[in-house]
Amino acid sequence: MKNAVNIILLAVTLCLLAFPMTACPPPGGEGEGEGEGEGEGEGEGDPDVTVFTLPGDVALEMVNLSGGTFMMGSIYGYPAEKPVHQVTLTQDFQIGQFEVTKAQWQAVMGTAPWSGQDYVLDDPNSPAVYISWINAQSFITALNNHTGETFRLPTEAEWEYACRAGTRTEFSFGDDPANLGAYAWYYDNAWDAGQQYAHIVGQKLPNAFGLYDMHGNVWERCQDWYGDYSASPSSDPTGPASGSYRVLRGGGFNSSDLGCRSASLVGNPDVADGSYGFRVVRVLPAR
Repeated sequence: MKNAVNIILLAVTLCLLAFPMTACPPPGGEGEGEGEGEGEGEGEGDPDVTVFTLPGDVALEMVNLSGGTFMMGSIYGYPAEKPVHQVTLTQDFQIGQFEVTKAQWQAVMGTAPWSGQDYVLDDPNSPAVYISWINAQSFITALNNHTGETFRLPTEAEWEYACRAGTRTEFSFGDDPANLGAYAWYYDNAWDAGQQYAHIVGQKLPNAFGLYDMHGNVWERCQDWYGDYSASPSSDPTGPASGSYRVLRGGGFNSSDLGCRSASLVGNPDVADGSYGFRVVRVLPAR
């Protein structure tokens, strides 16, 4: 496991960043069509999207990704991001085009854990927040029961692969943080602008895989325990066998640009707050 100093440094960084806002085309319905149009113009073409219908005709959009090999981690960030190492994902998978929204959570769970909490935007198309790792597992169990499919949280490797979208730069759009505002809600354009909450999903530009809000908006939960990377190449890594902290990725609306990089991560002892959310992965038949 990372040493205590690194954990404290990461925890402090996380505390400095945090929540969402309003205004993009919402997932599903009319918003889904508009959102895909924007992504098509700015990205690498149309993403291959599968739509699942949740109770109440709420849409869950999943983007199909092929497996592949990439370099995980960063030489520029925190010690937790090192060493940079080669990872191969041998299986294709689907990942949520958006972070799980309040509408999707309520369609599946019928609850609102964020109700009455601070730093929350009251909009169904903003991310479901105040969701612990255990809460997310409950959602996934209910989602699997409803759909008959196998959903789960992404592994940390799957998350970074999806975020990078074929790049080796610090962000999915390049290395210059001056361009982050076009792709992310983060400290400068959310928290410091008086919009101290997670914003409606899909308002910013997508990455080349057609995924929205991989940088900023909410820190996204992964399946893995938080722990040291190995320098050796690996295939389909799932992290340490045990630990005290779970991994969160991508930064939030209260995060600095440093916290929103593709390799940025923190360890969390399953505390839930307004800057923590998640997106899901669907397991596909082995190839």
